[in-house]
Amino acid sequence: MIKGKHKIAVLLTGSVLLLVFIAFTTGRLSRQPAKATAMQDSIAVVPFQTAGGWGYAVNVGAHTYIYQDIIPAVPGKSAFRTREDALRVGMLVAEKLRNQQVPTISREELAAMSVIDGQ
Repeated sequence: MIKGKHKIAVLLTGSVLLLVFIAFTTGRLSRQPAKATAMQDSIAVVPFQTAGGWGYAVNVGAHTYIYQDIIPAVPGKSAFRTREDALRVGMLVAEKLRNQQVPTISREELAAMSVIDGQ
C-alpha cells in the first residue's frame, strides 16, 4: 500500500516539476525584446504654415503632443522661415522622443541645422 501511495506522490511531483519547467522555458523563449513602444511607432511630425512663417506639430497617434509655432530656444516669437526648417527641427524632437530623451532643442542644435545664425 505504501508503494502505491509513494508511486503516486512521485508521479505528481514529477508532473508538477515538468509543468513548471515547460512554463519557465516557454516564457523565456517567447519574450523577445520589444522593437519599439506604441508611442515610438506612432510619432509623426506635421509642418504647418503660420501667419509669420512655419511651425510644426509632433503627433502621437491621433493626439498633438507638441505644438510649436515659434522657434524654440530663441528669445522672441519668431516662426520658422521655411517649411524645411520646421520639419528638420520637428524630426529632431521626434527622434528624441523615440529615444526616450527630453525633447528640448538648444540654440547650438538650431545653429548646427542652420535654422538660426550661430552666434
